[in-house]
Amino acid sequence: NQLITEVTALYQENEQQVELLLALDNDLPLLQLDQHRVRQLLVNLIKNALEAIEADTAGMNHNHGQLSISTEVASLRSSQQVLLLLKDNGPGIPEDMLPRLFEPYVTSKHKGTGLGLAIVKKIVEEHGGTLSAGNLEPKGTMITIRLPVVV
Repeated sequence: NQLITEVTALYQENEQQVELLLALDNDLPLLQLDQHRVRQLLVNLIKNALEAIEADTAGMNHNHGQLSISTEVASLRSSQQVLLLLKDNGPGIPEDMLPRLFEPYVTSKHKGTGLGLAIVKKIVEEHGGTLSAGNLEPKGTMITIRLPVVV
């Protein structure tokens, strides 16, 4: 939660077209994380979401974007996981890209390298976690990261 708060603070100061909403579970167990790598993960995900929202709302002053970031604890069989959810109201991900979204060099941006989400996947896997992405109705994207609680 502390890393999320720190990283989003960097964006909240400069962001006027996108509302950043945080819903962080105060009772999260401590996770053993490489703070530098997780900070990089958060920057990549937030930057991607903001760019998608801003491209989708460009020129529409009446339509503000939203990015919500939440954390929660989930129990799965005999273990616990921390869930990190990022939801935006951008245009969503083209359906044909969803299966390949976290592969290197896959991008829908004209200026993108397609490495940001591949790096995110690698960082999540380095921490023993999983991630998934899907589209929201009527529009938007949700990224779900599951990190194991190490006892």
